[in-house]
Amino acid sequence: MKRSLLIRRSAVIFFLVTSGFILNGQQVVFSEDFSGFTTGTHTTPSTSDISGSLDTRTGIPGWTGSKVYSAGGEIKLGTSSLTGWIETPSINLSQADLILKFDISCWPGDASTVQVYLNGSALGNVISPTDNFQRITIAVPGGTASGKFKFEGLTKRFFLDNISVEKGNLSDIVLPGQTFRKLLIRPNPASDIVRIENDGLSGRIEITDLSGRIIKDIESSGRNIDEVSLEGFSSGIYLIRFISGRNIYISRLIVERGR
Repeated sequence: MKRSLLIRRSAVIFFLVTSGFILNGQQVVFSEDFSGFTTGTHTTPSTSDISGSLDTRTGIPGWTGSKVYSAGGEIKLGTSSLTGWIETPSINLSQADLILKFDISCWPGDASTVQVYLNGSALGNVISPTDNFQRITIAVPGGTASGKFKFEGLTKRFFLDNISVEKGNLSDIVLPGQTFRKLLIRPNPASDIVRIENDGLSGRIEITDLSGRIIKDIESSGRNIDEVSLEGFSSGIYLIRFISGRNIYISRLIVERGR
């Protein structure tokens, strides 16, 4: 066990000090699958808080946390009365177009809420996990040389697994539960007005910056095309979120002034 973990840790460190490695065709700059957390299971996690000894189980050292429990190759954060959190080591984020991916679920029946932070600032919106694992993808803000990602329970318990930071395309990020066809954003890049084709679904359109701050929030009443004014927007990259019930679709919008 200790020997295999040492070999895995050495391999991960080697990959991280180079430019990253290729996994399933994707360049990965950080990855942790919690395979060293062998005690317990998903249905019966260990009852021992191992937040003080994370480095003996993770691929690379530098993790911190509170109320962390092994669950047979994944981790449970929090108890029935106390919330938990875990934070990664410092990760090289100097490459452009990085995305954070992870699997998350709640303790069955718990109304869990979770916030992800990057260097202490909230990254994206509050997450409400379901009983089944969902794959979450969040764009990492550009211009950050390095940073630590913190996964913190705001209410109740949750499970976490398969964290990775990968180089990817910020366009066409589909969140769990997405069932309708992709949005069409025209023009893109845009300067004054952007047209959003949404298959005639009713819902809400949010335009956020890459830190997750909402710049504009619009109700869509089922029109096939919504026209959104970009007055007051600075040049840069934004994310358009179309939310219809439990379905969420995110696409990238580039605003270019002076076009």
